[in-house]
Amino acid sequence: MNPLPADIFARRLRAERERQGMSQVELARRMATILGANVDPTAITRIEQQTRAVRLDEAVAMATILEVPLSSLIIDHDAEQSEALLQRYLADLAAAHHQWEQTRQEIGRLTRIVQSLTGGYKLLHPETNVDPQSDET
Repeated sequence: MNPLPADIFARRLRAERERQGMSQVELARRMATILGANVDPTAITRIEQQTRAVRLDEAVAMATILEVPLSSLIIDHDAEQSEALLQRYLADLAAAHHQWEQTRQEIGRLTRIVQSLTGGYKLLHPETNVDPQSDET
């Protein structure tokens, strides 16, 4: 059975609020400003726990505060869309890892060149005035 929009809304509201690091108290405070009426933080708790229905004006205010489209709080992404998104992120991760590995190798190559040209010590250890290649001991 497909979840109802109210089920999706409660789950998505909590997830988005937590993702943004926003407390229920802060969400209620901001909603009160938008709606021009007091909003008790326990109302947010009850909405997220699905023991209280959300009113349309509240839902719009919440989406506005969280800066997400209202539709993203009430429409469940289908499994195919989620799988496609996951595959895209996995491909991006693999490409980033490959690029990181190439950069790491380039850093190693350049470090070896600099060390061979400078004796490697002064550039890598500027905190000391001692040159291990000098005749002074």
